[in-house]
Amino acid sequence: MPILSSTAVGALVRALRRTGPAGAPRRRTLAVIAAVVMLVTLGGVAPALAAVPGKAAPAQQLTLGSDVDHVTVDPVPCAVQGFQLRFGNAGSSAVYADAFIDAPAPLTVSRSLVSSYLPSGYTLKVQIAVGAPRSTPPGTYTITVHAGDQQLSLPVQVEPAPVNDTGNLVRYMPVSASSENLPNYPACGAVDGDRDSTHWGTTTGWNDATKGTFPDWLQVSFDQPVPVGRVDLYTLDSAKYPAAGYGLSAWDVELQVGGSWQTVAQVRGNTAGEVSSTFAAQTATALRVVTLGSNEGVTYSRVVELEAYTS
Repeated sequence: MPILSSTAVGALVRALRRTGPAGAPRRRTLAVIAAVVMLVTLGGVAPALAAVPGKAAPAQQLTLGSDVDHVTVDPVPCAVQGFQLRFGNAGSSAVYADAFIDAPAPLTVSRSLVSSYLPSGYTLKVQIAVGAPRSTPPGTYTITVHAGDQQLSLPVQVEPAPVNDTGNLVRYMPVSASSENLPNYPACGAVDGDRDSTHWGTTTGWNDATKGTFPDWLQVSFDQPVPVGRVDLYTLDSAKYPAAGYGLSAWDVELQVGGSWQTVAQVRGNTAGEVSSTFAAQTATALRVVTLGSNEGVTYSRVVELEAYTS
């Protein structure tokens, strides 16, 4: 299609102004000419411009790596395991880039996308947690990471699930909380098998993250319905932090039965480090402790360990 030059377009418009009708009809005629000129220009000039040689954008030179050659996974909640993803830019120009992390079911990863600005020569290091439910068959799985034209394949060895011979129904079960005071006081710290208050804040214990706000809650979900008739709660109680000054003073014990929550025990005015609540056993799918107060005042909920038994 021929291209109208700017000289030709100007001459056409000037001729119309000299000879065209006055008023609105002439303005409409000008608009039609402008539209025709645009169509001609788009149809003719754009292909011509596309054919003009230009400087191509530099190709991305992304790199992918890991701090380990494989990941070993114990299929239990709260296990600390995974790998450090190393996502780099070996190109001469800074780029914005994405790395996509794919894990086969039933494996889980803490994040499926890493998106970042990468200066030239820079490598971003991101910790990726890897988990698996207790029902995961032991064996080798593969996590795949994609970024641009790069791919990283990382073998994952899932170990057999540990046998729970303690009688404690919440051991190795998924746990959650209304909030967590991370990194030292995760919900996992309340179901790790450690009742020792001297380990508080270093290797064990849950502390909420909403100071001055009650109630809080700590919940364990069972992988199948189980009869629960006793719940033992260990609140903070050490020589430095005695229960009468820092432990929980009040809480409710609830069971999820038939899809609804039922309060099966209540504790009020507590000053002890360990309290055992017994009640008629009920088959439950989850257990929840709703914390209502602390001996320190309106501060935090502190649980060193939570345990549950059939009786």
